[in-house]
Amino acid sequence: MRRSLALATVVALIAAMSLPISAFAAERRPMSGGFTVAVVPVEQRCGANALTIGFVGAGKATHFGHLTGTGSNCTEFSLTSGSVGIWDGIATYVAADGSSVTVSYEGVQAAPSNGRASATTTSTVVSGTGRFADAEGEWVDSGIIDFTTGLYTGAFSGWISY
Repeated sequence: MRRSLALATVVALIAAMSLPISAFAAERRPMSGGFTVAVVPVEQRCGANALTIGFVGAGKATHFGHLTGTGSNCTEFSLTSGSVGIWDGIATYVAADGSSVTVSYEGVQAAPSNGRASATTTSTVVSGTGRFADAEGEWVDSGIIDFTTGLYTGAFSGWISY
């Protein structure tokens, strides 16, 4: 009996090892979308030598449908006059069904011209809820900040697995 159990265990392990990796991990799914966010007041968390920028917004994305989002990041006080870094960003995006992903992000904003500046960030999924509970992913967004309206409008593409 013990020998049969040991043999069955070995056979099961060999069979499991021969399965494709995708059987153990969710598949990377392409995703893309667009959004508009507005600057909102937030508690300053970036220290005395940096500015905390908060946002709230909405958009549409594959795998999310209509989405809403909130977050904040650190940047330099010279953002209205020069190129600056964007760091220590954290954002949460909520899908149409209530599932959410939280990402960390960083990037760069170009020097403004005529009250507008381009920006690019890279986001990495750090956690999720609902159908995104075990999500992984990464995407890049790029867009335009309009300093006269306080709006950032952009588009993104990348991948997500869940």
